[in-house]
Amino acid sequence: MMKNNLTNQNTESEELEGLFAGLLKEEASKGTSAETFAYKGCTYEVPDHKPCVQTVRFSGLSLLWGKQNFSPEKGEAARFFVDKSDDGNKNHFAVYMETTDCGSEDELCPVAFYIYREGEPHPLSAHEESQLTGFCARNDFPPLKEVLTPGRYFLLTDGLAADGEEAVLQRVGRYACLPFAVMEAGGALTHPEAASADVRRPEEELLAGPCSSGILCLSVRFSAPLPAECELSAWCYTEDWKLQAQDERLVTARRRGERTMNFRFRSDMIWMAGCYTVILQHNREPFASVTFTYCGEPVTEALCRPLSKADMEYRLAKDLAENDTWQRMHEFTGMARLRPRLAELMCVSDYNSFCQEQCLAELQENIYMAVTSGTAFHAKRLAYCLPKLLDFGTTGSKMQDCAEWLECDSPEELLDERTGQVIILYNIGVLCSGKGLELLGALEQAVADSFFFWSLILCGTEEEMQCLFACSPALEQVVRPEFRFRVDHPSLTEVVHWFQYELGKTAFRLDAEAENELVRQVEAHYGAVSLWSREEILSFVMRGIVGRMKRRIRGGYVPAHKPSRAEMIQVKAEDISLDAWLQASESVASGEGRANAVAFAESMKELNEMVGLQSLKEALTTDFYRMRFNEQRRRLGLAVGDDAARHVIFTGNPGTGKTTVARLLGKIYHALGLLSKGEVISTERRELVGEYIGQTEEKLNALIQRARGNVLFIDEAYSLCTDADDRRDYGHRVVEGLLSVLTEPRPDMLIVLAGYEEEMERLLQSNPGLRSRFPYHYHFADYNADELMQIAFRLLEREDYLLTPDAEALLRDTIADTLKSKDRYFANARWMNQFIVSGVLPAMARRVMESDRANSVELYRTVERADVEEAVHRQASLAGTVRKARPRIGFKA
Repeated sequence: MMKNNLTNQNTESEELEGLFAGLLKEEASKGTSAETFAYKGCTYEVPDHKPCVQTVRFSGLSLLWGKQNFSPEKGEAARFFVDKSDDGNKNHFAVYMETTDCGSEDELCPVAFYIYREGEPHPLSAHEESQLTGFCARNDFPPLKEVLTPGRYFLLTDGLAADGEEAVLQRVGRYACLPFAVMEAGGALTHPEAASADVRRPEEELLAGPCSSGILCLSVRFSAPLPAECELSAWCYTEDWKLQAQDERLVTARRRGERTMNFRFRSDMIWMAGCYTVILQHNREPFASVTFTYCGEPVTEALCRPLSKADMEYRLAKDLAENDTWQRMHEFTGMARLRPRLAELMCVSDYNSFCQEQCLAELQENIYMAVTSGTAFHAKRLAYCLPKLLDFGTTGSKMQDCAEWLECDSPEELLDERTGQVIILYNIGVLCSGKGLELLGALEQAVADSFFFWSLILCGTEEEMQCLFACSPALEQVVRPEFRFRVDHPSLTEVVHWFQYELGKTAFRLDAEAENELVRQVEAHYGAVSLWSREEILSFVMRGIVGRMKRRIRGGYVPAHKPSRAEMIQVKAEDISLDAWLQASESVASGEGRANAVAFAESMKELNEMVGLQSLKEALTTDFYRMRFNEQRRRLGLAVGDDAARHVIFTGNPGTGKTTVARLLGKIYHALGLLSKGEVISTERRELVGEYIGQTEEKLNALIQRARGNVLFIDEAYSLCTDADDRRDYGHRVVEGLLSVLTEPRPDMLIVLAGYEEEMERLLQSNPGLRSRFPYHYHFADYNADELMQIAFRLLEREDYLLTPDAEALLRDTIADTLKSKDRYFANARWMNQFIVSGVLPAMARRVMESDRANSVELYRTVERADVEEAVHRQASLAGTVRKARPRIGFKA
């Protein structure tokens, strides 16, 4: 019986083997035979593919699924999170990597990729693509045929090397494997409740001081046991909402029942004293915040609070981690107050997205914003990101330099094509004067017209924005408070981290004592270094820190005891000296100040040589020292108020030196750095007032553009408003146009109005805005007899003439007699100059040439009494003719 059973079994076995052989032959004939491999006790099939002869070496491998990705080389957690209610789980996988070696530079090497779920023999998706040395490749799988569900998965590759520095893959026979997990997204999960927490720093890291990089441990205690098979992560942010460190923990089945989770934050950035916020996430869903104030203590208590989707911290955590624009703005400084505000404004974007999903009309609101900062660059940078961050529902955006807008052939096109656009304007100061006022008017009309859907962002410095709003109250009114953003100066933490970031680009590193010393010194000089540019910080790092460190090492170098590599890259506390650096910078600034002082003295020399005008000379000298004083306060980080306008009014009779002083002011203000050119552009009413509507504005705009960088001197300015009641006179248009320039905080222009004192007072009364725009008012008094005599002496001395005692006495008497009979039109120094040049010297020339005396130097240099007498007779004859004509109002300078 047993023999028969064995015989039957053998027969059945042979039949089974024959059946298997037939199936194999059938599969072979179809060309679809599959290889198999074993992984974690299970057997998996690999679809038939062309075998890879040459293995490909790679770097930077990342596995992507939808918008999520992880890179094993960076030590990132190999996990993806899926929402069960989201049909997007049918997204496709992709493998991104850089091919470093295919064995030949021009040889294509095929690599096969497969995605498996553990325990299921067939791949969910497969992709094969040839790789080429030196190229970065994104290998896209076809879409999944089924929804991706939570579980354990792995990526299988055939043709990738899994050894050497790229050993991020596990070897499975001839294949390489990368395991990963798929977990349910935390949005629909029940989250654990954080009850209490504390923060600890290892005592050995506090030996050098409280402020150092390294480890900070957070222990969070929960009110109930933690759920198994989930991820808990902690993201630690500074007061500026910049990521300081993060840590992730996987709660496995072995940890079931535990109520405490310990996170270990390791940061290369210094842990500064201040407030921190830790966002706890359950499967990447924020559910609690932990706040603490770090003061350098070994143990610090923390405050736990649950989060809802309506909380600002929730939005910031989600947006900072997932939004591309937030990522781009991560390095922006001075944003501590703005980031929470922007997170709240993003709710409008969410609402519009929801409307799109429901096939409803989006919320369309014309939004007008203003972005300011200490420097135009930071305002412009933020303004560029706002349309992408705050989805206005528009279709595009355009940045426009207002100076270029002003000069383009068709400036009206920008606003004509504004529908559906966000227009970002920078360099807005040019809209406050000249032709820019026309564009400003067009902009006001566009804002007032609510028929078109569009948005506007104005960006610039505080001064530019104040000037713009002063010129256009209508624009100021439409920019609501919630849409006004000011980028502040960087915080102390940001400044310290700046230094670390720049040093981190090199091979050099701060030790713990050096980190604490850097914090102390930056805090002591925060006012100064917070205003530094990136170039100034880089200069201090490379020359002020690394340079001192190298000098220290060279000074202690002994061939018999060479320093180790670690010693040669370690920056010590003694290598940091902001004091020395700032003192050296101050010396350079002092040198520049001395150079400016020399230039100022040279430009003041001619003014000082003028007779009289003592109050004006003292005022200009005071102004120079005040500017030097403010510049030094800026270098020391102290507050400096906005520079006041320096526009001037000169009053006085003809010939008192107003035009000459205006010319000298151009040189002086150029030496002070207040004017870029320093020339004088002189004009008067007939050159400004047009004959028809619009011509006055054209003339004024052209003149203002020509006067940029110079002194604009308007002679007989009172003639612009000859009759306060006659508003048809175009002179009023000139005054109104000038007001726009006068409101500019730094117009690179000095406006000087000159004329008779009484008439100039009437001009100021005709327009209430004028008086406050001219803070400096200098009256040029008539010269007395001694001053006119001094002017005559200087003129004759300059031309190499001498007065005899008798001639001097007669000249002095003549001046005194002339002053007794002078009127308001007396020409003062001009009269003195004309009396000498047109009276005395011609009389002397005639006398000398008619004499028979031999030629001598003294003969041709000496002015005698007869020459003065002849000039007096000539003046008397001319005076009779002049009295018959009505004197001209005003003067020629």
